[in-house]
Amino acid sequence: MDRFGSSKLRIGWTLAFLFLAGLVFMAVKGQAGDSGSSLVVMGTPVPLGMDTLESYVTGNLRALIYACVPLVVLLGSFAPLAPMAGAGARSERYLGLTGGVFFAFLHGLFLSQVMLLPVWAATWRLTGHMFPGELLKADGLALLLGLQLLLWSMILMRLLRSNPGLGLLLALLLREVGSRLQYFADFGQDLGLSAGQSGAIATLHKLLPSGQLPTDPFSTGGLLLSIGGPLLLGFLVLFPDPKSGAKRPSAKKAKV
Repeated sequence: MDRFGSSKLRIGWTLAFLFLAGLVFMAVKGQAGDSGSSLVVMGTPVPLGMDTLESYVTGNLRALIYACVPLVVLLGSFAPLAPMAGAGARSERYLGLTGGVFFAFLHGLFLSQVMLLPVWAATWRLTGHMFPGELLKADGLALLLGLQLLLWSMILMRLLRSNPGLGLLLALLLREVGSRLQYFADFGQDLGLSAGQSGAIATLHKLLPSGQLPTDPFSTGGLLLSIGGPLLLGFLVLFPDPKSGAKRPSAKKAKV
């Protein structure tokens, strides 16, 4: 685990977000009145209008979780995974795709869940619930998206061995493409696509990162495709390159 960050980094990260969680717990609270709900920050009320406090808090924190958790999982382990993707030995590349991604995900899991301590503190102060089900589901789907991004970044960094940063950028772009396919997966047949074309788009939508939204339910089939698909593709892409050594010149027969 020290390959993905030192113990001092993890201790400092934990202390920083524990401090922020305590600050949020003391500085933020909700208030209900005749004119509607309001959010009180550092003693200053922020009126929410017609929105209820719980719906406002849940909606915004859900979007925050789904945006930040995958990035922490990915960026917290990007640098150590790049040499594994570009390794010359087949065993080291396969180890990076399996064991490397697994330990990178564990490290990102720790960093992301520590980062959410202020979020849970705000949830408790504003809604009275420590771990609402909607936010836990968003957290789980965000972790799944982070694992997808790790797998796709390994594949793309292998394809772009001379510049792993471009592989990381393309993995993030695939996330945007995957989210845009949601519309065609839902309304493809209404737009004139055949059933086969709509099914292919739906499969591609689950295969690419961001195959699910934070409000979607968990799907076993989608989970197998979103993780197993990139993993299988990674084994094919990371297959050893053919040896490019120069051919030995054939020995010429000595002239008599």
